[in-house]
Amino acid sequence: MKKSDPNEYDELIPLLPLTITAIQVQKKNRERFSLYHEDRFLLGVSTQTLVSCSLKKGNLLTSEKLDSILGIEQYSRAKEYTLGILSRRDHSVQELIIKGIKKGFNKDVLERVTHELQKNNYLDDQRFASNFIHDTIEFKKWSLNKIKFELCKKGVNKSIISELFDGFDEAIWKEQMYSLVRKNRAKFIRSDTTKRKKKIYDYLARKGYSSTLIWSELNKLLSLVETD
Repeated sequence: MKKSDPNEYDELIPLLPLTITAIQVQKKNRERFSLYHEDRFLLGVSTQTLVSCSLKKGNLLTSEKLDSILGIEQYSRAKEYTLGILSRRDHSVQELIIKGIKKGFNKDVLERVTHELQKNNYLDDQRFASNFIHDTIEFKKWSLNKIKFELCKKGVNKSIISELFDGFDEAIWKEQMYSLVRKNRAKFIRSDTTKRKKKIYDYLARKGYSSTLIWSELNKLLSLVETD
């Protein structure tokens, strides 16, 4: 999706004001319209912009009107972009803004768009975090620390994270460790017996499990590897 570049209208601005003498539906995108003055193409706009700016044949296009049109166009395109991203998977607010900035959209416009999406329940950091926690526990076997770290990176408020983890049973994380060690038993069993315990510890520590939790179960985990 091509984003509007204000510089592409540098040649048009000195000619304004101009009367819009024709409005035509674009052939490649029926949701967009081309504005003309006589035989000169002025600019293309979305249906939303056409309606919002009350653009009609005979209207005078001034520099002020052009600024208004371009502002609405960027908002419309940013919204279309973010909805497309959300259709593929849920995102946090910060994730969407960062992706939008990388695409060249203005940060202020993206913040307005994400605010609207939050109001209409398309975007919700608490829902996103809840689903993220479920998926990373169920399918990736991530540790508590790693999940919290990744959610913070995605801009989820710490109070939301704390609330969602409140009441989580430590048994969940213990079971995660046992599952990981069991899955990687062949790797541990090949290592030297004297180094096996350290390898299990280092592996789980890299996964983000706390040293206290690992040490509390390490002998049992070692036994699982050696007797399973």
